[in-house]
Amino acid sequence: MLWVRGNLFIPDARVLWVKPSVTFLKKYISENNIETIITTGPPHSLHLIGLKLKKELNINWITDFRDPWTTIGYHNKLKLSNSAAKKHKRLEKEVLNACDEVIVTSPTTKKEFQAITFQPISVITNGYDVERVEKKPMDEKFTLAHIGSLLSERNPLILWQSLSELVSEDENFANFFQLKLIGAVSEDVLDSLKQYKLEAFVNHLGYVSHEEALQEQRCSQVLLLIEINSKDTQCIIPGKVFEYIVSERPIIALGPENADFASIIQETNTGKFFTYNEKEVLKKYISELFEAFLKQELKSYPVGLQKYSRKALTEELVKLIK
Repeated sequence: MLWVRGNLFIPDARVLWVKPSVTFLKKYISENNIETIITTGPPHSLHLIGLKLKKELNINWITDFRDPWTTIGYHNKLKLSNSAAKKHKRLEKEVLNACDEVIVTSPTTKKEFQAITFQPISVITNGYDVERVEKKPMDEKFTLAHIGSLLSERNPLILWQSLSELVSEDENFANFFQLKLIGAVSEDVLDSLKQYKLEAFVNHLGYVSHEEALQEQRCSQVLLLIEINSKDTQCIIPGKVFEYIVSERPIIALGPENADFASIIQETNTGKFFTYNEKEVLKKYISELFEAFLKQELKSYPVGLQKYSRKALTEELVKLIK
């Protein structure tokens, strides 16, 4: 089935949308005097709709890539034949050179696309909404909270090692520490927590509503942001980053070297980023946060968040459309 998906449905399983969508949209665009269209992918079939409309109507066309095309993490798992891989590359290049403007979500993707096209490329990241969240009292424990799926590929062994050592070395830390997990957690992660003798410190809340997740973010002492340790994920800026930076809680972020989201954590002063080979530095930072917790001084001091509000990001998009 994976071979069928990768080789017969190019660029993706929504490719059958293209022909009927173009037929409908040509009429709609003409009747309503539409001047600019924006196609957003994945699915990248949407960009093929834009490509055909550009060819037939010569309309102003902006392509919006929320994820890369041929370098997205799962692309090399599609069992592509040589001809299918070449077709993906050809379509990607054709789209990037036929459109009038390209939008991407990260500097790494911009750099990647600049090697393919001379069309202007703008970075417009995801962002945060201003949401009213009912306040809960802060956790009495020194809670490190991960909100979202924690699957096998996101199994941060250096974090478990650091926490295990702190628990065994510091009785006070062991008395206060709690690992709060919200969302799906893989068996591999649970096995690792047992291996490092941390299962007694885990509070797994499972799935909760969006509102509850926001409440738990804001009453936790520290937030964990974990990305897969792979070159393919350098360009990934999780939407969770933006919820986290406005939560007013310090962030511990783990990811690959040169991860784009690391600069956001740094420039907003909302926490610290660590690669997967910085265990001792990570352990020291957790100790510093714990000492601040004991002194009731554990806070986040964010700066420059406004540029990541969805209102500000929409203003950037409006400038491109004009």
